[in-house]
Amino acid sequence: MNIKLLDPLVAQRIAAGEVIERPASVMRELIDNALDASSTTIVASVVEGGLQEITVIDDGSGIAEEDLPLLCESHATSKVAVLDDLYHLSTMGFRGEALYSIASVSKITISSSYQGEPARNISIDNGQKSDVLPGGPDVGTKVTVEGLFKEIPARRQFLKRPSTEATMCKNILLEKALAFPQRSFKFFSDGKLRLDLPATTRKKRILDALTTSQNIVPSEMLELQESAARFSLYAVSSSPAIFRSDRSHIKIYINDRPIEDFALVQAVTYGYGELLPGGSFPYCYLFITVDPTLVDFNIHPTKREAKLRNKAEIHHQIVSMIASQVKRTLPRLIKEVQANLEENEQREYTSPSYTPNHSGFSGPSFPSSSHEARRPYTPSERPSDPLWFEKAKEALKENRMEASRTTEESDIWQEQATDEDFTYLGQAFNLFLIAQKGNDLFLVDQHAAHERILFDAVRSRQDVQTLMIPVEFEVDNDVDIYLQQQLDIYLNLGIKLEKVGHLQWNLLAIPAMYKSIESEIITFIQRHAGDGKEIEKGLYAIVACHSAIKGGDTLDRTTATELLKKVFALEEPCCPHGRTFVVRLNKDELAQAVGRT
Repeated sequence: MNIKLLDPLVAQRIAAGEVIERPASVMRELIDNALDASSTTIVASVVEGGLQEITVIDDGSGIAEEDLPLLCESHATSKVAVLDDLYHLSTMGFRGEALYSIASVSKITISSSYQGEPARNISIDNGQKSDVLPGGPDVGTKVTVEGLFKEIPARRQFLKRPSTEATMCKNILLEKALAFPQRSFKFFSDGKLRLDLPATTRKKRILDALTTSQNIVPSEMLELQESAARFSLYAVSSSPAIFRSDRSHIKIYINDRPIEDFALVQAVTYGYGELLPGGSFPYCYLFITVDPTLVDFNIHPTKREAKLRNKAEIHHQIVSMIASQVKRTLPRLIKEVQANLEENEQREYTSPSYTPNHSGFSGPSFPSSSHEARRPYTPSERPSDPLWFEKAKEALKENRMEASRTTEESDIWQEQATDEDFTYLGQAFNLFLIAQKGNDLFLVDQHAAHERILFDAVRSRQDVQTLMIPVEFEVDNDVDIYLQQQLDIYLNLGIKLEKVGHLQWNLLAIPAMYKSIESEIITFIQRHAGDGKEIEKGLYAIVACHSAIKGGDTLDRTTATELLKKVFALEEPCCPHGRTFVVRLNKDELAQAVGRT
C-alpha cells in the first residue's frame, strides 16, 4: 500500500463536499456572511435553481481591498482569532471554510466597497484565483456564484429540478429571515420576485413567512416568553385551535441559529400535553438565547447541531412555559368558516398593492402563493363591490379587536362552568348532545364527554380486588428491567405484579373498575415503560374508553341531562386523549351566517 498526499484540488473538493451539497448550501453560507457584515438589507437571487447563478447582495460593512485575496483560502476568517473565541461566538460563520469550499466547485466573484473606498472585486474559478480588479457596488458586498458543480457532473446528477432547488434556496433565506426580523430580505428566482420581507417585529415576520404557504389565523398565534439565570425563551406558537399532523413547523433556534434537536422539539410537544389531540402537533417557532459559554456549535460543518451544557434545564423550562401560557379554547365553527370566506373574498376582489418597505426598495406585496408573483396593478382590476371601502374599514376594526377577543374566549368555559342553568335540546346523529346556555349553543361529543367523566371517576376510586387466578404474561427485556425498577408505579395505581421467571410476570390484583379488561391492562403493561404520569394517564384512558357511552347510542333525556351537568362542571372539556369535545355556537354568529343583521 502506497500512501501519498492528495492533489490540492482533490483535497479541496473532498472538503467542499462536507459543506456544499446543493445550491441551498451556497445560499446558506452567503447569507450567513451577509448577516455577519451587519447588513440591513439582503437581496438574493438564483437562475436555473442556482445551478447557473446564485447572487447575494448586502449593504453591510464591506471587505477591505487587502483582504480580498484571502477570502477563498482555507481557514481564512475574520470571526475567530484564538481557540477561546469558539466558546464566545456571536457570529453566524466561524469556520473559514465556506467561501473556500464554494470556490473549489464553481466560479465565484466577490466585489465589495469598504468604508467609502472605491469598490474592488476578485474571481476564483474552480480553485484558480484572478487578480484584484476595480469595480463593484457603491455600498456593501455582492457575491456571484456561477456554474455550480459544472466541472463535477456526477454531483449534478444528484440534484433535483431547477424549480425544486430554487424553492430550497428560498426556504433557506426564509429560515434565516425568521431570526433577524429587524432586517429586510428579498428573493428572486429567474428574475421574478418570489419573496419580500420588510423589516418588522419577530411575531409579524413569522406570520408573514407562514402566510406564504399556510392558512393561518393571526389571532390564534400566541407570543410566549420566559427568562432564567443564563438563558431566555421566546416563542410564537399556535393556540390549541390550530394543529398539524407532523412536527414540520416546530422550529428551534439557538442564539439565532436554526438547530435540529429532537429533544427540544419533544419539549414543545410535552408542553402542549393534552391540549392537542393524539398525533397532532402545534406550530411553534422557539428562539433560545443562551450564554455563549454554555453552547458549542462546532459539531458539524453545516452548523445544524449544537451541544448545550444546560440542556436539561432548558428542556424543563420550555415545557413549563408552554404548559403555563397556552390555554385551551373552544372550537368555534362559524369563526373558522368566516375566516375562510373572508380569505376567498380577498383573493377574488382585492388587487396587489404597490407598497414601500423599510429597506428602501419598493415593489408589489408578496402573494399568498409561493409559485408565482402577483401581476402589476391596473385600474381595471378595481374591486367590483361598491361597498368594498366600508367592508375594508370593518375588517380593519375586526383585526384590532382580535387580540382582546382571543383572551376573552379563553375564559369562556370558566364562565359557563359557574352557570348551572342550561336547556337540553336533544341529540343529533346519536352522537352530539345539544344544549343552550344564554346566547350560546353547545354541541357535546357524548362518547368523549362520558369517557372524561369515567376517567375522573376511575382516578378517584381505587378499590383493589385480588384475582382468584393470577394471569401470567411475558414481556420484552426492556420492559422487564423497567418493571423491576419501577414496580411501585403500578402498585400505587392498584395493580399488583410479581416476577415469576425470566421475562415472566403475574398479574395478581387490579382495581375493581378494571374488571373484565385484564387483557387490555396486560397489553398496556407489555408495551409501556414511561414515567408515572404517562402510565397513570394511559391506564385510566383504557378503562374510561372501554366503559364510555359510544357514538350511535341513543340517550334518554335524564341520562343526557345528567351527563351535561357533569360536563359543564369540568375545569376543561377535554377527553383523556387530549381532544376537546365541546363546540360553541354563538347566536350572533349564527345570525350573521344566514345574513340576519
